[in-house]
Amino acid sequence: MLTNTGRIVVVLLIWAVLPANAEHLALPDLAAPPQGSAQWIARSMRMNGLPMSLKAFQSRLSADAVLAHYESELKSLGSHDVRRAVNTPWQVLMLKSRDYFITVHARSAASGSEGTILVSPALDPAELRLQTDFPRPRTARIVNLQQYDDSGMRSEHISLSSERAPFAEAQAFSQLLITNGWNIISTRPTRESYRGFVLEAQRQAEQALLVIIPDAARPATTAIVVTWKRS
Repeated sequence: MLTNTGRIVVVLLIWAVLPANAEHLALPDLAAPPQGSAQWIARSMRMNGLPMSLKAFQSRLSADAVLAHYESELKSLGSHDVRRAVNTPWQVLMLKSRDYFITVHARSAASGSEGTILVSPALDPAELRLQTDFPRPRTARIVNLQQYDDSGMRSEHISLSSERAPFAEAQAFSQLLITNGWNIISTRPTRESYRGFVLEAQRQAEQALLVIIPDAARPATTAIVVTWKRS
């Protein structure tokens, strides 16, 4: 079974090799590999505006055998561009069709192999938008947006950047949230940085956790991470 950290790494690896893509199309659902099982990580999610689904799998087969199975299965679907790549320790199978992309990552595991299957529709990158309904000051720019909608449970993970100091952004977010009907449950300094702040807010069933800290990569700017449980 992939650990949570492993899953995050896999998502980032997959995103790094994917071309840009689409939405509102029925996406293929690949079954578990032979001698294996599969579990959903996200039936419905968006990465920076791109709709996709993601599942993890395990198999007693080797990573190479698993990819060979999926390569044969995908080629049988018709005239598609199917390619193999290696991103150690991962072996990668990528399929591109007119309507969608499929990316299968597989690596060796103690019991055989493990990996992920990511499916996304094909779309011109110009059609993708970083859009969220979470209140934010105009000074906070979205740099990464992950949105999940599984079985009615909606949530978002929003990364933002600002040229203003953490204290100024913490005040701005607090005031904006209150204006939009949120209650600020807690405001406290972060453990990692005396200049950083953690805000907890709630609006009926919605919950939000904001971490506002100096950006380690760009000390003159502020990094903001919002975890928003919408329902």
